[in-house]
Amino acid sequence: MDDGDFRTVLEFFGLAWHGYRKVRKGAKKRLSRLMASCEAASVRAFLERCRQSEAIREEALRALAVPISRFFRDRRLWIVLETEIVPGLIRWSGDPLRVWSAGCARGEEAYSFKILWHEVAARAERVPSLELWATDFHVGFLEAAAEGVYHRSSLREVSSDRLSTFFVPAGEDRYAVSGFLKEGIRWRRSDLRRDPPPPSPVHLVFLRNNLLTYYEPPEQARALRRVVKSLVEGGFLVLGSRERPPPGPWPLLRCAVHPHLFRKVTFWDSCRFE
Repeated sequence: MDDGDFRTVLEFFGLAWHGYRKVRKGAKKRLSRLMASCEAASVRAFLERCRQSEAIREEALRALAVPISRFFRDRRLWIVLETEIVPGLIRWSGDPLRVWSAGCARGEEAYSFKILWHEVAARAERVPSLELWATDFHVGFLEAAAEGVYHRSSLREVSSDRLSTFFVPAGEDRYAVSGFLKEGIRWRRSDLRRDPPPPSPVHLVFLRNNLLTYYEPPEQARALRRVVKSLVEGGFLVLGSRERPPPGPWPLLRCAVHPHLFRKVTFWDSCRFE
């Protein structure tokens, strides 16, 4: 499959070339294997099969998924969450405090938050119950997340203290998340573009390196509207390091404490992102 064919597939699914430019090699290999398995001799024939079969269409979307993540990715962000955002949410949120890892892939982000929550909650006087939702379109990713076993390379940002407290060895260079850390995480299959969000209100949403990287602006806007609507006023949205909301206006203000952190406000206070 050459780049021209790959672009044709991306356009069919409303996906953006710029998001895949540096990771296209693996996605092209997965698509080529899928084309062979359904006996499609050309991209045109393959896309016709996608039109005719929802199952093949979903397999294609899974082949295009890019689960690049690790624990505590973007160290500065997690420091801000630990020292300012989560303590503030604990003070003013209701019960439960609802957090959503949207596009959770294999669960590194959700477990990172659960570790942080355990540590911050231990220092707080009042602690609401935590309702942590982790959603992804890819069933295989969700199964891996629920299992919670990771290669050491995914844990390079995890301190030795955290490693000994929240993980147990699971073979050569592999570690498993401790059982107590898994408790209460709600793993759900969900397509951000079509399916409803978790129950409102949500106080904190992670939407990193997913929707706003791999989808075209019209798809981004439709899905982001659902995400923002689910956020309580005053709640926080976390984006990836190279992401920003599509052209707005959106009821979001960039937080001074971190450039990838946004807070939901009223439209009268909102910024226009052009």
